[in-house]
Amino acid sequence: MSQTVLSLSLLNERFSATAVHRDSVVNSWERPEPVADFADFAPVLRDAIQKTGYAGAPVTFVLAHQRLAQQLVETPPIKGRNLRWFLQRRVKDLKPFPSDAAWSYQPTLPTRNAQALLLHLLPRELLDQLVQGCGQVELECVRVIPASAILQRQLTQLPLEPNEVALLAAETGGTTTVVIGRKDGQIYLGRTLGNSWNAHPERINVDLNRTILYVKQQFGAAVGSVWLFGEGAQARLGPIQTTLRLPVKLSPVQPSPSYWNLEALNVPVEDTNNLISTEQLHAPRRRVFLKVTSMMVGLLAVGALATAGAVQFVVKDRARQFQKLQTKVEQMQMRRVQLQDRETEFLQQKQFVKVVSDEKVEPVPGWFLGYLGNILPEELLLSHFRLNREDDRWHVELGGTLQPTTNQPAAVLTAAVATLKTSLAEGPFHVRMLSEGERRGAATPGASPAAPVTGADQFFVEGVMEAR
Repeated sequence: MSQTVLSLSLLNERFSATAVHRDSVVNSWERPEPVADFADFAPVLRDAIQKTGYAGAPVTFVLAHQRLAQQLVETPPIKGRNLRWFLQRRVKDLKPFPSDAAWSYQPTLPTRNAQALLLHLLPRELLDQLVQGCGQVELECVRVIPASAILQRQLTQLPLEPNEVALLAAETGGTTTVVIGRKDGQIYLGRTLGNSWNAHPERINVDLNRTILYVKQQFGAAVGSVWLFGEGAQARLGPIQTTLRLPVKLSPVQPSPSYWNLEALNVPVEDTNNLISTEQLHAPRRRVFLKVTSMMVGLLAVGALATAGAVQFVVKDRARQFQKLQTKVEQMQMRRVQLQDRETEFLQQKQFVKVVSDEKVEPVPGWFLGYLGNILPEELLLSHFRLNREDDRWHVELGGTLQPTTNQPAAVLTAAVATLKTSLAEGPFHVRMLSEGERRGAATPGASPAAPVTGADQFFVEGVMEAR
């Protein structure tokens, strides 16, 4: 236990307080009036301080509340920061209320499919009201522990066999907190039922049976015994045993007004069940550090101002010198840009002259060869090409053979030559195919005529196109 602490339990509307100093109970007090909400919680805390004579600052809460929800979550095999990031995303999907959620988790045994844990979800505004109420009476809230985390510790005190699975149910101020686990303290499930066996025993019987079946389905674990703890438990042994058909016994732990308060002090502040996050726990320390840092910054700022005054004179002098040099630099930069522009223009003209004089290609032959390479059917192999200028037109001769094929050569050759002629006639050069008579009369003067077509797999095409 802590040296000096005020431990409080909020079991729905039932409020009690226990002041502890040096591991000894100083005083305990239970509020006769119910605590309906936390909106004006400071007066309740003042009463607790006065009635218990508490003179410290740390405060621990045990919480059972209608809006405190539990969700069983299966997780991948991750730990530490990665696990918290994963749960932070799952909280947004699982919270049963629209507002932001404060959350913590309680490790469980693995389900049939994966690792698992029990997620505790509480509306953020309720937790903030508790923390702010403590701040208003100069108390520091260090723990807010769900009741199921306290009840889990009681499993180790039950007379169970090592692998026996037991259900432990406790009356918590109008609700029923349930954990199912083993002798070693590991649990399968924890939840808070919205009814109490003192008010609605039939509903509790149904909810307990559903909880047992759920654990059987998710974990494959069969509950062997049921244990009851709290007010009215003795009277419910027989009816619950009749309904569940399992041995139902009283917990050997004796209930007392301070039971929940004292057990909460055995839960470490860093425990994963704590709804007070690490950031909230370290906030007071950060505020002190911020004050010390602010003072140091102030002292450094005074020294910096004095140094700045001395440096300012030197800076002004250097600025005047720099301004003079800046003018010269700008002039030199302008001159440099002009020279670069002239050099670029010269290189472009030199490159143009080189292209025109050394690398020029006759426009029409060059373009026509490029076009011919694109339209020549893949069935044909070109072995003869001639393109001559004749006054105001170009004379074209194409010849070659059919590529080897397994289809009918004559049909393939006819189709390929027809495609070639169509592409030449309809293309950008508008080649007009010559007939047999025109071909003989259009022979280029001084040029030897093309070799005649002698084989069945050879072709020859001749045409003219206007010079533009």
